[in-house]
Amino acid sequence: MNARQEDTASLFHRHASKMKVVAQLILGDNDEADDAVGDVFADVATGKISTEGDKMEAMLFTCLRNRCLNILKRKSLFEKIKGKMKLENHIDISPPDRQIARLEEILDFIDTQLTQQTARIVRMHYQKKMKYREIAAELGISEAAVYKHLAQGIKKLKEKFN
Repeated sequence: MNARQEDTASLFHRHASKMKVVAQLILGDNDEADDAVGDVFADVATGKISTEGDKMEAMLFTCLRNRCLNILKRKSLFEKIKGKMKLENHIDISPPDRQIARLEEILDFIDTQLTQQTARIVRMHYQKKMKYREIAAELGISEAAVYKHLAQGIKKLKEKFN
């Protein structure tokens, strides 16, 4: 375990329960709150959120608030679109060939370049839309281990495809 992972695990253990309460208040959904908190710590683990400075707790809660507000905004937009679209009028919105090729390249990278456990967790979260808690329960690992694997997978995907 490197220094960043140790720092992230320590931060997770100190702040995750308080952050989950705040996220539940904002989102009104226990599973979404778990994911929002996990996503913030995944960003910490990958270095997207810096752990430098003496106001770490304030920064974590600000990032969490922003994550929750983005979730609410997406939900609101989805509801507006869903309300305007009639299900009877099916519109074919299949992606162009280059997008399909890009997705196939990403899936191949996940299967061949990530560890088996990390690939499994990435697929469970993003393809099966499973929550951190569900993944942890199914695989018999901690939620902290789930977010570490996701953070590692996301970091490698960003390095390859950004």
